[in-house]
Amino acid sequence: MNEPLPAPNILGALWRYRWSSLGIAVGTVLLSLVVALTVGSAGVAEARIVLKAPDSAQALGFEVTSESGFVRYVNQRALFVTSDRTLGTARERLGGQETIKELREAVTAKASDNGDSILLRVDIGDARRSTRIANAVVAAYQRESRAEVSSSAEETLETLRGRREQLVSDIADSGSGADSAASRTISELDQRITEIKIASRQFGDGVSFVDEAVTDSSGVLTTLLRDALVGLAVGLLLAATVAWARADRNRRVRDAADLARLSDEPLLGEVEALGEGETARLHNLVVPPLGSYRLVSSVLRNTVRGGLVAVTGVSVGDGATTTVLQVAGAAARDGLRVLVVDAAVRTRELSHNVALQNDWYGMAPIATGAATVHASTRVIEVGPGIEFRVIPAGRASEGAPDYFRSSLLRRAMVEARGGYDLVLVDLPPLESAPEVSALVPAADGVVLTVRKERSVAALRRARERIELLGGKIAGYVFTFASQSSQTSQQFTEQQSETQGRVSAVPGRRDGQ
Repeated sequence: MNEPLPAPNILGALWRYRWSSLGIAVGTVLLSLVVALTVGSAGVAEARIVLKAPDSAQALGFEVTSESGFVRYVNQRALFVTSDRTLGTARERLGGQETIKELREAVTAKASDNGDSILLRVDIGDARRSTRIANAVVAAYQRESRAEVSSSAEETLETLRGRREQLVSDIADSGSGADSAASRTISELDQRITEIKIASRQFGDGVSFVDEAVTDSSGVLTTLLRDALVGLAVGLLLAATVAWARADRNRRVRDAADLARLSDEPLLGEVEALGEGETARLHNLVVPPLGSYRLVSSVLRNTVRGGLVAVTGVSVGDGATTTVLQVAGAAARDGLRVLVVDAAVRTRELSHNVALQNDWYGMAPIATGAATVHASTRVIEVGPGIEFRVIPAGRASEGAPDYFRSSLLRRAMVEARGGYDLVLVDLPPLESAPEVSALVPAADGVVLTVRKERSVAALRRARERIELLGGKIAGYVFTFASQSSQTSQQFTEQQSETQGRVSAVPGRRDGQ
């Protein structure tokens, strides 16, 4: 059918690329913590200056009569805090370690949100030093503000005193004694002078009280935790995006339905993923084949009308060898004459499973013309009166696969199929063993085993390779599928059936 697969699931993509996704998430969290420690507030000191409301125009030259006027006054005083005059005085108190420019960059002041105070913030990089600078700036502001109030009051008083002296002088010059109007003016001037002195003394530096500078170290853990959580959220989002993009580009065969969408050939069977103990029993030929493989055997005999079937996997580990042995056992129990050929001469996995890995005779000598099919055939008993025959991989010297002759391989297959109802050839993945590619066109059909989560690209490459070699795909076996609840029960029943039964006797020559 070759239908496109649905888009990958985000959670599935995260699980597939779990280690790289975990690395992205952890890296983002660490980066957020580094940024928080680098540009955070661990070395910042903050102080608060609560101001008095000037209620006398003579004290500072103006008076505040409304809330908006007081807010404007606080903003003006905040600018005065960071003026060169105040910072210069603070620098003198600190001993002149920092320049005016450094202090100007480190010190900021602004009106509070409710407009009743000045918030002073100092960030010099070191919490202790920032605290000292903040306290020095506050003290410098109080000193300069007091001096400013005293200077303004003194200028006003000087003006009033001059006017009073002028009035007194005018009365004395007139010689007519004290004029009632002049005397009243002098009295008013004396009253104003007294009010200004009192107001100036009460207003002082214009500061109601000061919250001394403290560092923000109490909130460091909270800040780090917050930044870590934000980094984790961003990291998970980034990891999910990257994993989904990778999964979309590298799509996998997740289930049998996906395999059916991708191919026109039939699905011969679906084999469940098994536990470690159950997998080991698959290679015990005395144990009856799994029900899934029995179904594959039955469907295969109806699909391939000839008798020679090549079985290979998309890649190493897709279960081709296990499929060959299980199908051979099922067919032999059904009374068929079965021959199994181990064409994986490099790994000899099937030969190991039937204890023939040390036999010199086999496919390697046959392919080089050093042995015959008849001499290389062995009998494997899997039960009372039940057997099938095996041609092992055989022993070959290093580099022998390079000297395999395709004509001998094809001739051997023609000779092998003559006396059997079913011939199963265990082929390695063609990309890793091109020397056995001559067996693909010689087969009546090729069965391709596909492991769960195998990439779609690898499946398509394997199909194209078989078609280019002239082979015909008979169907697919989907392996390592999600385990069904009946699988363990089947194995338990099969194990109980085989208790007390003698193990298979491999390695017997045909006719012995």
